[in-house]
Amino acid sequence: MASKDRLGASLRDRIAALFRTRRGVLLLRRTAALALLLLAAASAVQDHGPPGTGVPVLVAARDLPPGRVLSEVDVKHREIPVDLVPDGALRDSPAALGRVLGAAARRGELLTDARFNGPTAASGSGMVSAPIRLADPEVADFLTPGRRVDIVTAAAHPGEGSVLAENAQVIAVQADSDDRDQGRLVFVGLPERLAGDVAAASLDQTVTVTLR
Repeated sequence: MASKDRLGASLRDRIAALFRTRRGVLLLRRTAALALLLLAAASAVQDHGPPGTGVPVLVAARDLPPGRVLSEVDVKHREIPVDLVPDGALRDSPAALGRVLGAAARRGELLTDARFNGPTAASGSGMVSAPIRLADPEVADFLTPGRRVDIVTAAAHPGEGSVLAENAQVIAVQADSDDRDQGRLVFVGLPERLAGDVAAASLDQTVTVTLR
């Protein structure tokens, strides 16, 4: 046998003998564990991409109630992986400010275009969407989001009615139904200080609107 062959055979014998010992088995296990760790790290990088590939989106900066007209303090930016961005996700503040939430949003919840009712409400902080129920449900057939109205109490006698709010913007109108006994709900954008009074008045008074 050639000298090179004898050296190769001797090296293989030594390696085989090493792995038959307890120390060799432990070394083999550590090597396998390290290989699995490196494989998992490589898979994670492949699935989520390298750092800095996140896409900026808008999320709720705090818990928000339904009907909230969004302002700067209600939203903030967050970066998420591009493959997790849903369709219709809002990317910047102008796309959200002045819009009315159709349902409550929890702090940190991602905002999409499907979360809003109607067009943009009157811009600026301190605006909310207030529900009113119209005395004559057929009046709602002439209302569309964006229409401007004055909200008034219906008068039992001439001169008894009063104006609750002027130049309010219609945000959303309840869908028509066969049951009109209670009247259809209409959501209007109002200053927060006024919205509560108008909503409360519509509960115990006959309310209607005049079109502008």
